[in-house]
Amino acid sequence: MPNTPSSKTIYRHLQKLEEEGLVEMSQRGTASVWRKKAGASGMAAKAGAMMSFDEALALQTLRRFSSRQIPELVAESLSAMFEIAETRLQKTNSETERKYSRWASKVAVESGGFALHYPSIDRDMFATVSRSLFEERKLEIVYRPRHNADNDRAKIVLPYGLVEVGGLVYLVAGTEGKPDPTMYRMDRLTRAAARLEPFAYPASFSLDAYVRQQRRFDFMVEKEAVLKLKFVGGAGDHLLEAPMSKDQKSTRKEDALHVQGTVMLSQRLRWWLRSFGPNVEVLGPATLRAELAAEAAELATIYSA
Repeated sequence: MPNTPSSKTIYRHLQKLEEEGLVEMSQRGTASVWRKKAGASGMAAKAGAMMSFDEALALQTLRRFSSRQIPELVAESLSAMFEIAETRLQKTNSETERKYSRWASKVAVESGGFALHYPSIDRDMFATVSRSLFEERKLEIVYRPRHNADNDRAKIVLPYGLVEVGGLVYLVAGTEGKPDPTMYRMDRLTRAAARLEPFAYPASFSLDAYVRQQRRFDFMVEKEAVLKLKFVGGAGDHLLEAPMSKDQKSTRKEDALHVQGTVMLSQRLRWWLRSFGPNVEVLGPATLRAELAAEAAELATIYSA
């Protein structure tokens, strides 16, 4: 018959598990009550004693810089691992280990655009949608677009993918009987319920092509065109390192930078051009130049009043 461990041995084991973030203790009168910490199972249960400082640092860095909504929502399943990593970094026994714990405070990430407060997404709804996407099952949703904010009518969609664009998350989904998929902003879903019926994910659909080649998220996509721009004041210098197209060509003439390349005409392109104000001149195509010239004339009228 195996020897029964003493209460002191059990207590030492429990203390070690507490240090590793796997259990927690509370006092009830004179009694110490121990219980498994929420989420301390699976990988988390195995990781406590084995997690190295490199692994703990990697997890904490991932947690801190998962600023986009999809990574943040997906990372919820790793919350117990993140807590164990934090506990691991707090237990430093040398200067080298202390450098690990200070590393996260030495790195920052900042968006290059104007900071907006985007609407958050319900975690349970995201979990339902992503599970239906993973299992390729039909999804029943109630969607309230801006023009129909009181809609309560449910519809059945076929989830094809999730895309995050500029802080907003979209569900790309098909509808039976329609050839093209539709984009639904996740924060405008008021209900999402997974159905039992599976669907055949279309072999002809590629989310990567939908986003990167067809440029569906550039809004009101028109056609490809050769865009010719003239920048002044150093406004377009960043394009020398981050080209706007694969066939981009650039030349300097006096104090101006001339850039041209094949791009997809869209509303997003127009927003980008407007952000440079008087520091960019559209030389071509002629239709886009005329459009922006008319806008500039209208703005001049507004600001001269």
